[in-house]
Parts: sequence; C-alpha cells; structure tokens
Amino acid sequence: MPDLGNTKLDHVLSYICKGFEKLLELCAITFVPLVIAEQLSIYGVTHADQVISLLVVLMLILSAFAVREIRKMRAKEHER
Repeated sequence: MPDLGNTKLDHVLSYICKGFEKLLELCAITFVPLVIAEQLSIYGVTHADQVISLLVVLMLILSAFAVREIRKMRAKEHER
C-alpha cells in the first residue's frame, strides 16, 4: 500500500485523515440542507411571497434533476 506511506505512523495518520474526511462529508451532507431550510424559514417569516416562489422554482429544478438521474439509471439497467 504505497499510497498510505512507508511507516506504520504514516499508515495510522492516513487512516485518521481518511476517517476525518468521511466525517466531514457526512456532516456536509446532513447539516447543509438543514441550515438552508432553517434560513429559509427565518427569512420566510417576513418575506413569505418571495420564499414561496423560490421554493417552487427549487422544487421544479430538483424534480427535473431527479427525472434525469432516474432516466440515466434506467438506461444503465437496460444496457446490462
């Protein structure tokens, strides 16, 4: 395993860094959407008309993205 280093200390530090990377990735995936939703809720108390239109636009964009990804998955599945 030359990518981890030559000594045992290099291996341990590499595993610690990879674990920390996974932890940061998990935090980003879980907490960033929650923070965005919280900020939209706070802003929506005073500017409800703007937030509702923004959420409709976001829903349309995410729906289109989801349809595209599902079609890609089905196309890969039919190729097998």
